[in-house]
Amino acid sequence: MPGTRMRPQKISRDELLLRCANTFKRYGYHGTSMDMLASACELTKASFYHHYPNKEALARDVLQRTHAIVNDTLFAIAYDSSQTPAERLARMNAKARKLFMEDSIGCLMGVITVDASYAVPELMPPIRQFIDDWVAALAHLLGERLPENDARQLAQQTVADFEGAILLSRIYGNGECFERVCGRVAGYLTG
Repeated sequence: MPGTRMRPQKISRDELLLRCANTFKRYGYHGTSMDMLASACELTKASFYHHYPNKEALARDVLQRTHAIVNDTLFAIAYDSSQTPAERLARMNAKARKLFMEDSIGCLMGVITVDASYAVPELMPPIRQFIDDWVAALAHLLGERLPENDARQLAQQTVADFEGAILLSRIYGNGECFERVCGRVAGYLTG
């Protein structure tokens, strides 16, 4: 039939979560409807509800999947003792640039945080865990040059700086602020 969209017989869980992550990132939690999510996955709404009964359950899984990806591809670099702390930090900066500035993950945690903090507090624990893991990874690296408490405080400030830089990069359409944060963070271990 003309105008009828073919839908896949099956969609993998990872593909479904990736497409939903992109939709949440673009429209926010409250701006995203189940219809939009089903459409992004090329599924009928009824078929989509078979996968997820509600948006909150889906958002939790999207956040957990995103956290797992970032943990494995970014945070884990901090604990790779085969390189110097400065080399690990340079790798982390490069990977962060790709994940947060280029890839589909982008600033998903930040986007959902704004909505969740006001109306969906059940989504805050996985967001906090993501931030805590990011801080821990940076504190681990910075702890090689600073006392533990100083390293943790600087790591918290650095995560806040990165989140702000991601936001400003989206607002102004360039990554200059993000690059400045990367340079400043690199200086913590090379200066």
